[in-house]
Amino acid sequence: MDESTPRISFHLSWAARLFRTRFDARARSLGLTRSQWTMIASISRNEGSTQSELASQLEINSVTAGRIIDRLEASGWVERRPNPMDRRAYRIYLKDEAAPILDNLSEVALDEEATALAGIDPAQQAELLRMLEQMVRNLNGADLIAAKEPAEAAEAD
Repeated sequence: MDESTPRISFHLSWAARLFRTRFDARARSLGLTRSQWTMIASISRNEGSTQSELASQLEINSVTAGRIIDRLEASGWVERRPNPMDRRAYRIYLKDEAAPILDNLSEVALDEEATALAGIDPAQQAELLRMLEQMVRNLNGADLIAAKEPAEAAEAD
């Protein structure tokens, strides 16, 4: 493979972008923005998290997270409960009313995954999943290398 041939990381990014774009379009038909469905999904995986914790998980600032949570709370899908460890913070929970929207989002996700994996046999799918999980472990365990500007790197030598 020469340098001009797209690498695995390019295809992973491209596939992820296509997943998000297709999922977004279908989630919009349910009345949800990307920020809302990602927040609902994050809360469902991490119920009882604070607004700051959710913001960190989604890589957004706390004020933005607060606005999204405000809209979801106004829609009746989430609730804030007092945090016994910190009176200034609240814990965020899904309300029972969010169950149908979560079911719909899960259906959409499964359908989009089936579309993406069409023509790939189950053994290959299992191997792909194993490899992606290993990549995540590798990247989570790898040290971050601070990128230096070329001038800084030259000065350091």
